[in-house]
Amino acid sequence: MQSNQRAVAGPSGASASDQKIEALGYVCVRAPARVGDSEVCRQEHAIAEFCRARGWDLLELLRDVEISPRGESGQPALRNAIERLQTGRASCLVVVDVRQLCSSVAELGCILEAVAHAGGRFVSLEPGFDTGTPIGRSIARSLASVSNWERARRSEMTSAARSKAAVTHAMPASLKRRIVRMRSAGLTLQAIADELNEEGVPTPRGGVRWRPSSVQATLGYKRPGRWTPIADDG
Repeated sequence: MQSNQRAVAGPSGASASDQKIEALGYVCVRAPARVGDSEVCRQEHAIAEFCRARGWDLLELLRDVEISPRGESGQPALRNAIERLQTGRASCLVVVDVRQLCSSVAELGCILEAVAHAGGRFVSLEPGFDTGTPIGRSIARSLASVSNWERARRSEMTSAARSKAAVTHAMPASLKRRIVRMRSAGLTLQAIADELNEEGVPTPRGGVRWRPSSVQATLGYKRPGRWTPIADDG
């Protein structure tokens, strides 16, 4: 633990501004692990001890039950932490292992960027880096670059697969215009799907049943980024 503290603190150690840090600790409990497991307790103890040694105020230890690669609600505790950083209810997020944040390299950069965009400081004990220091920010930028490269690679693969599928299942322009008109007339996504299903109209992928999500995709809807901080209306 002491070696991690030295790695994160940097050559100059704790500064006077560190005394004002209000930190949130984050731990992800992977199934079949449970909150009371020794590994979870070890990580929470490491975060608490790190904050105590730096004189930081540890506001809360947040836990997610399991990393879920699908759905926006897969890590509600992490999303809550980012929102608290954005609203000024905390100033730093601390994890024992950077791998606690996500299940893929592609998503790591999005999370680090979301923390930075929220005005927060990020600290990882393993590997040790702190975005409150120049070296730590450089490490975070390198990780984000690798993450961006992986996202771009996946996007290219997905685009190629979609282009191949589009050759087989191209949507008639007349059908798309009809769906747009139906939506403009005030019909719900479910109502549009029901009408198309009643008429036996095939989906763009050649399926036999329309769903609200497939209607939404036809209209050009794109899911927002999972870790995009909520805009401040004030």
